[in-house]
Amino acid sequence: MDKSTLKDGMLSAISEELDLWLDKEKVITDGYEYESEFMQVSRNINRILLSKSLGDASSNRNKKKTPYLFWNA
Repeated sequence: MDKSTLKDGMLSAISEELDLWLDKEKVITDGYEYESEFMQVSRNINRILLSKSLGDASSNRNKKKTPYLFWNA
């Protein structure tokens, strides 16, 4: 995947999450609720960044990707 395409995908997903946060932020009056919602938004943004940067999962999740191990030599 191209770097600019990946970056655009990440930015658009994060932008949507921030828009949701800015709409929620206006109506929160309790400090505890504000902090917990803020932490949830930051976790969502971290999840988006991580999932978009990893790419697609391989078809065989048990396949070893380290050819330098002595039993694969």
